[in-house]
Amino acid sequence: MDIKSGDPRDNLKIILEDYKITPYTFGLISGLDEKTVLEFSNHKTDLAHLPHAKIGHIVSMIGLLSDGMTLVTSDERIKAHIEILNDNFQISAKTLALYAKIEEKDVDEFMRDFDSLIFEKRYRLAVVVLFLFKLFTDNYQNI
Repeated sequence: MDIKSGDPRDNLKIILEDYKITPYTFGLISGLDEKTVLEFSNHKTDLAHLPHAKIGHIVSMIGLLSDGMTLVTSDERIKAHIEILNDNFQISAKTLALYAKIEEKDVDEFMRDFDSLIFEKRYRLAVVVLFLFKLFTDNYQNI
């Protein structure tokens, strides 16, 4: 499906059809019920009745799940998460290396050149980074 209209409803249709995200699942992250998700993706309704902040959130989720997932590589995504862990939570390369059971220099090299690490080390680093990111961001909001 190659839709270029820029209408988020078309991108939502791509998410549902091409990426197999169910209307129920999209509803969980958007706050919409399944019927509204389907009606919106089929251009049978709009979201004008919702607060602007909620519309912005929904359109953002649509963008991330359609174009956003393909525009950023996995390595770029992990690097961004490492930068957030470092900048916002002061998690060092040393800490990440210890948890991932790799060398600190491996983390530093990854930040400069993704391909510097063998797949196994990148995988271990990614798993640790994603877990810590989820743990820290979920609990940060609760402080």
